[in-house]
Amino acid sequence: MPQVQLDHGVAAVIGAIVGLIGGFVVASMNYRQKGDELLFKAIDLLAGGSQKRNLGISAIELYWNKRRHKNVSVSLLSGSAIYLLRQSKQGSAAHELYNLDRIMRLLLSQTSVDETQKSHYKSVRDAVQASINAVPSRTASTRGLHVDKTKLEGWKQELDKLL
Repeated sequence: MPQVQLDHGVAAVIGAIVGLIGGFVVASMNYRQKGDELLFKAIDLLAGGSQKRNLGISAIELYWNKRRHKNVSVSLLSGSAIYLLRQSKQGSAAHELYNLDRIMRLLLSQTSVDETQKSHYKSVRDAVQASINAVPSRTASTRGLHVDKTKLEGWKQELDKLL
């Protein structure tokens, strides 16, 4: 078998190219790992109080357009939206209303809903409808954020379009 000899300049260039490609692969893997870590941190933060929820939403906003994390993000945001709409004891707390607005803006930003996400969106729509129904009898001690009925109806319309 004949042996091919490369001059030192060509070998150096090939070595540099291989090193560059290897560096890109390692950097890409590190970037993905950091994204996963941030998403796991978001899961932990969404379960916390309102300030932690704010940070969790911010973490999800960073990766919202990444298809890889979309289903988990939809699930997390849906659960948080349902909690805020139906169970929160915060009433008209501005910071929680802001968190809910951000969650709904993300959820409603999709142009279509994947089949695996439909149940989450249906649950959010049901929670929005229940909140609409509760507006006339809402008191200061009623569970769920006190969202303006017009806003709730707008969200319901958008959710109906997606479903």
